[in-house]
Amino acid sequence: MKRFLPQSEFGRNVVTLMTGTVIAQAIPIAISPILTRLYSPEEFGLFALYMGLAAILSVIVTGRYEQAIMLPADDDDAANLVVLSVAITVIISLLVLLLIFLSSSNIASALEKPEIEAWLFLLPVTIFLTGIYQTLNYWNNRKKQYKTLAKNRIYQSTTMSIAHIGGGFISGSGIFLIFGDLIGKFTSAFFLALNTFKKDSSSFIDIKKDKQISLAKRYKKFPIFDTGAALANVSSYQIQNILFPIFYGLSSAGFYFLVLRVLQAPLSLISTSLTDVYKQKLTDPKTTDDDLKRYYKKMFVFLFSIGLPPLVLFMFIGEELFSFVFGSEWRVAGEYAVMLAPMFFIKFIASPLSYFLYLKEKQEANIIMQTLFIITSVYAITYMDSISTTIYFISFAFSIVYILYIIYSARLAKIF
Repeated sequence: MKRFLPQSEFGRNVVTLMTGTVIAQAIPIAISPILTRLYSPEEFGLFALYMGLAAILSVIVTGRYEQAIMLPADDDDAANLVVLSVAITVIISLLVLLLIFLSSSNIASALEKPEIEAWLFLLPVTIFLTGIYQTLNYWNNRKKQYKTLAKNRIYQSTTMSIAHIGGGFISGSGIFLIFGDLIGKFTSAFFLALNTFKKDSSSFIDIKKDKQISLAKRYKKFPIFDTGAALANVSSYQIQNILFPIFYGLSSAGFYFLVLRVLQAPLSLISTSLTDVYKQKLTDPKTTDDDLKRYYKKMFVFLFSIGLPPLVLFMFIGEELFSFVFGSEWRVAGEYAVMLAPMFFIKFIASPLSYFLYLKEKQEANIIMQTLFIITSVYAITYMDSISTTIYFISFAFSIVYILYIIYSARLAKIF
């Protein structure tokens, strides 16, 4: 086996993290057929709405300062950034709690889902645990604790899945979907905190408030500039989980959420893994323009070739497949999946190739395209006259934007 494993430290680290990620993402997908028989589409719809709100708030909960933890040469500075990020997480979580305490009924009314009002009080806990996890994840990444990170992802996914199944057998209420997510997040945050305390506690001796203020000023571009880009990126899909329940009801939102849950994870994993493989080659100083052309063509042909057969298969038997795997009650989700299949196919090709935008420092183009996703989603859900028309429109419009990604990336690779 050693002959087939990467010999470099970097390669071994990538394999370690990838293995943990594969297992962690496979577990929720594997138990989805069980969950769809324990929870109704309406409960999934409420869960989608809650997770959409939590995902958007989680972008700002650390002030994006966790992104800077990898940058300082000195571990003392990095440790102070960890404390700064945690402090901001506490403050923002408390502010969200205060906001919900004062206006939970108004928020639920604005969302047109009064049944979510009680769930809103769990939002501060969710974003707090997410902020702690994100911060400690970057610290452990800095300290090259890759086995710890891989195990942690598996622990999180496993505990969350066990809690989801257990809650389903208890009552099948959507609140147990949230509790399961909270248990998974708590497990991962606690595990990373324990590992950091055991191995790196000495790095947190020289914690000073004035140093944190100085570092906050030094890395101020993260909250000022990176927050907007991250919000656009997360909101491009999460806005759908928020608006679908409002305009089309909880059942439709639950069906749509299942499609995203089942289809996005494996496609994202494959495209991310391929990007990691090529990233080192693309960023090598010795890489020439001709090399970039060759890598682009190889990536495009490879992605097209392995993505086309599943697309064709899904277009023919997608409805029957969803009905068989997840239960007859979820056949509508199969219809949605067939509508979205072409978009997912094009996204599968575009996602790895879009790394050329970062390679050529064209991040502003990425923000523009992410904004187009948000505008498209809001327009389609707000103005289309039916759920089918909305999904077809989203599939078509998103496909156009992903094609623009492919074309622009090809231009950056000097294919034309």
